[in-house]
Amino acid sequence: MSDDVTSAGSQEQPARPFLTIVDGKPTDAELAALVGVFAAASGGTADTGPQIRNDWGRPVDMFRVNWGQPGSFTNRGGW
Repeated sequence: MSDDVTSAGSQEQPARPFLTIVDGKPTDAELAALVGVFAAASGGTADTGPQIRNDWGRPVDMFRVNWGQPGSFTNRGGW
């Protein structure tokens, strides 16, 4: 029995490059800015857990009809 923990069939392939420059000669600062933009765009926020529902000031409430006072309904019966 051998002490080698890697098997002969599992050969690691090199990782794909994160960024490939096709044309031009960007400076180190330009590359750093580009990598920073990509990192910020790909990074998600951490899960903050369940949120408390706050219905104050929902935009959908602007389109609801205000009924006014209870006596202002048009169908009041036989009164």
